[in-house]
Amino acid sequence: MEYKLKSISLPAILVASLLASSCASHNSVQVSTLDAGQFAEQVVVQRGLTQSLIPAAGFEHINTLSGERSFHSDVQYFETVMSYGLNTEASNTFLMVNAYLSSNQHVQGLAFFEAYLKRYKNNMNQETRATYLSAYAILRATYAEQVPLTSRIGWVNDTFDMLEEASRLTDNKNPIVHWASGLIYAQVPFFFFKKDAAYAELNWLADRPETEPLSGFYREVYHHLARLHAKDGHTKLAEQFLKKSGYEDYEPKSMFMGWFTSSRDKGASMAGVQALKEVVPGRVFALYGFGFSDVYFVVSKDGNELIAIDAGTQPTSLQAAHEFLMARHPDLPPITTAIITHAHWDHIGGLTYLRELNPNLIVYGRENYAGTLDRANRDHSYEQFRSAEFDHEWTTSYRPDRVVAQRTGITLAGSRYELIPVVGGETEDALLVHMPDIDVVFVGDILMPFYGEPWVEEGYIDGAMATMDEVISLNPTQILHGHYPLTFMYGLEPMKEYRKGYEWLVASTRLHIRNGYSAKDIMRLNLIPPGLEKHPEAYASYLAPRDHVIARTADHMVGIWQEDITGKDPEGLYNLTSIEYGRLLEVYLDLSPRQVAKALRKMIKGGDNELALHLALAAEIRYPSRSKITKLKEQAADQLRSSAQYFDPFKFVAYTEMMGKEHKPISLARVTDGATPN
Repeated sequence: MEYKLKSISLPAILVASLLASSCASHNSVQVSTLDAGQFAEQVVVQRGLTQSLIPAAGFEHINTLSGERSFHSDVQYFETVMSYGLNTEASNTFLMVNAYLSSNQHVQGLAFFEAYLKRYKNNMNQETRATYLSAYAILRATYAEQVPLTSRIGWVNDTFDMLEEASRLTDNKNPIVHWASGLIYAQVPFFFFKKDAAYAELNWLADRPETEPLSGFYREVYHHLARLHAKDGHTKLAEQFLKKSGYEDYEPKSMFMGWFTSSRDKGASMAGVQALKEVVPGRVFALYGFGFSDVYFVVSKDGNELIAIDAGTQPTSLQAAHEFLMARHPDLPPITTAIITHAHWDHIGGLTYLRELNPNLIVYGRENYAGTLDRANRDHSYEQFRSAEFDHEWTTSYRPDRVVAQRTGITLAGSRYELIPVVGGETEDALLVHMPDIDVVFVGDILMPFYGEPWVEEGYIDGAMATMDEVISLNPTQILHGHYPLTFMYGLEPMKEYRKGYEWLVASTRLHIRNGYSAKDIMRLNLIPPGLEKHPEAYASYLAPRDHVIARTADHMVGIWQEDITGKDPEGLYNLTSIEYGRLLEVYLDLSPRQVAKALRKMIKGGDNELALHLALAAEIRYPSRSKITKLKEQAADQLRSSAQYFDPFKFVAYTEMMGKEHKPISLARVTDGATPN
């Protein structure tokens, strides 16, 4: 798999304006450099019926909502908030790069990073500049094939210079710089003589898995080590690294560095690799990657009991998590109690394992669990959410032994717990579990970005605000969510800022819905609360749920039909399926399979991945056994999966199943000989 993505189909004049002198120095962009300590002034305009943040001065030419550019909510968002030059979070920088890569919007990405590096160069510390240079290098490398041959070698060498500068700035210790360098060096042609450097950079990371900034980020490290070893004839090493990457059955056509996984036998997970974290030394243990939800175990104050916070997805996954913990901490006490934060299938599915371990297990849960349980007990068309072997008996038997209907204090083996019933953003039976003696609160899925499973009618928009207020009032040191990405995104300070933006977004959405806008209309407004640009720690916290908050709020306000602002594109009027779109292609447009494939390639090149996947699925029905169409379907789905790989596990799994593939976790198996060969 080569990440040599094609350029965007844009009018020549726009390409010229964005990439004028693109083959020269990266300082060629016509923007002024701000003095140290000087930042852009806030720019707010009317978007629909709301005053919303737009890009800072100097970046207006990049961020456009015109029909000439395929629409991608995440790209539009990052181009706005990042344009103010206040971001120091490496995760935001690479989320932005991922948005550009997955949408094939390299032209705009290159223009943005050129402008950014010039405008804010006096306001970056060395670590931040190194991160931006590494991100910019990734965009340049994946665009290199589009550079004219006469300038391409110079373009690539300039990219190498940026990576070397980033390495010097960070004393060759920054894993992100090693990551970008390794991936780029591994893929350039042999005549650049970078193979040894690729081995060195990638092995540096493979030998230091503890440096991985986010779960799953090193997947491509193992993948490219596999490819290097395969080219060099090191078959055993290549096979081991490919298996470690999770790509032994299918090598995707896009770059994956996110935390979601999806397989038939284990279902979905929100951590790229199984891991144990000692959150509070000797007291609180978090296990990631064992099923769809995280599992927590708490050692009682007197050291005699182990308390489970939630019970995982299924008995086998919870057993695997427990055994993983005990193998590393064999002296832990037996499990005596489970406290359930809500009755979704991925938080109660492993209870039968706990009851087999201890028939006297005591389970605490809300009194009003029945509605949540009833909605959760449904069969999915997609097997890879819960796994092909998921048994509803694991959840239908759920009955808490101790019900919690009001704020309740309990003591378990010397440990004090405060159980606080709330109406979470996701379900009505949410339960906060506060441990004041260690300043920790377990919150379950109160901020799951979808505000309920997207396949069912749930979600409590106003309840989420009151619940956030409750959590913030506790002022905890640690906020532990039911899923790894949520714990990463919604600590106390990000939650405070997100709470403000959330209330603003809900009010703005309701105003627009009452005035004839559809959810899709509102999503395309790129609504961003003024002031958010000053809080990079909350950039991802706001973006992850933004479209889902809009959709859920709209869903609670409209009927089975939903009007739009033009009156010409309402939801619910039509009954069109892939069968009709297939007829469109063959019967009415009279397209041959070759012509359909050509159109699909053009859509993907232009960043219209949703359109490409939709029509490819229709074409597969109409033109069966056409491998070119199937491969283009996979390419479009991979682009969409890549776009969703940090923010939307439901889309990620759906796209994975649509293409008939799996996305397995990174293996914990050690490679027997990872040394760079002589």
